Amino acid sequence: MSCGPASRNSAVSGERLSLREQLREDRAVHYGSWLHPGYQALAVHRFGRWCRERGGVVGRIGTLAFRTVNNIVIRNLHGTEISVDAAIGRRVLIGHHQALMIPRHCVIGDDTIIRHGVTIGYANTQAPPEAVPKIGSRVDIAPGAHLIGPITIGDDVRIGPGSIVTVDVPAGSTVFAAPARIMRPAAAAAPPPS
Repeated sequence: MSCGPASRNSAVSGERLSLREQLREDRAVHYGSWLHPGYQALAVHRFGRWCRERGGVVGRIGTLAFRTVNNIVIRNLHGTEISVDAAIGRRVLIGHHQALMIPRHCVIGDDTIIRHGVTIGYANTQAPPEAVPKIGSRVDIAPGAHLIGPITIGDDVRIGPGSIVTVDVPAGSTVFAAPARIMRPAAAAAPPPS
């Protein structure tokens, strides 16, 4: 695969890289494995963006290949949906790939970690396409987190498991879901009145 002009993916960090350089960085972050599903999802996403920007016959043929692989393998087998219109920064790690949604116009900064069961999306079906989260660099998103609506997540934020984030989060913050409550076991409940 020849490397054409760098895509907007690297524009998140302000540095332009070729497709080959982006894929090399992505593979290194995914433990050096070509077989890691998170790497495969990012590689297909980056290839789709490269094809779109390249244009011409090569771009059209590549886009057809991208759509086929993205829909059959990445979405249906890996359970990962990443829009080609999402801007994903450098060295993003998709640690666990299942049930992951990254929509159009979403921006994800460099060195971010995303785990399984994460939804990054719209607040409702009538929301404009741009009304999605913008995520800074070095953000750690735990399993089951949901980032909803036109919010901004600052740099160096940690989002805990099961968190539902619908407001802006300042840089350096930590967000956690409500802690679990321990309920009395049914056997320990008071006996019914006689």
